[in-house]
Amino acid sequence: MSSLVSNVDSSSTTCPILNVNNNSTSDSASVPSSYVSLLDSCKTPDGPALSFPQRTTLNWSKTLSTFRHWSSRTLKYTRQLFQERIGHVVPTQDIELEQKIQLLRETKRHYEHILNEARQMSICFAGLLQTQRSLGESFSALQRISESSDDLVDQLVRNSQCQKVLALNGDTLLHAINTFVDKLQTLTNKTIEDTLITIKTYENARIEYDAYRYDYEVSLARNKSGEQTPPADEYIQQQYQHFKQRYEKTKEDVTIKLKLLDENRIQLMKQQLLLFHNAIGAYFSINRQQLNL
Repeated sequence: MSSLVSNVDSSSTTCPILNVNNNSTSDSASVPSSYVSLLDSCKTPDGPALSFPQRTTLNWSKTLSTFRHWSSRTLKYTRQLFQERIGHVVPTQDIELEQKIQLLRETKRHYEHILNEARQMSICFAGLLQTQRSLGESFSALQRISESSDDLVDQLVRNSQCQKVLALNGDTLLHAINTFVDKLQTLTNKTIEDTLITIKTYENARIEYDAYRYDYEVSLARNKSGEQTPPADEYIQQQYQHFKQRYEKTKEDVTIKLKLLDENRIQLMKQQLLLFHNAIGAYFSINRQQLNL
């Protein structure tokens, strides 16, 4: 009969396992001399593993620390935002950058208006083409039953062909309108919106920076009066430098994105406006030429 042998190595970094020995010559079962808890016996690379209550306490400690950090930042952010709105503090401002951001938001509103109008034009024009095709078929059907009247036949044929020509040429214009709508939608709802998300991150970073700048300035004032303790002063200065660097980084990101967006927007709109204009002109020019025949 094989025996079970407990193989617990106190210097190992792994949990103990049970080894099965099939070569034992003993007929009696070997009983393990001790039972060791897995939680207490498993070790980590840095030391013994923590028990369940210890791990629970550690997790709660980390959670509370994270919550305190989050609540402190949220409180400072809310305080700064409230003080700015009531005019108690002066926010950090880059006048040139703020003007560019305001111009971008105004441009986006105009693009959204043009996009809505172009969509409405596409819908209405598609309905018009469908009506023209239906009207042309109606003229053709009436012409087939009115062959005995030569005067009506000629006019019905002319009107039927006119509506069919308008509908055929209108398909090209409708395709151009839909292409214009797609490109403008991508520019407005994706490209510009992506830049606005970066701007929102910059604005949040600016508010946090001003909140910690306020604490830093208060700390400097207390240092002059001898009320501030060195450890607290060092911590406030570290936080101030951290959020200042974050603010400057997001500000640089916004500046770069605004420049790239402006170049892309001008190039795209110049191309699409030219194609849209040519499609409108070609539609009426071709119709005039074909309908005068």
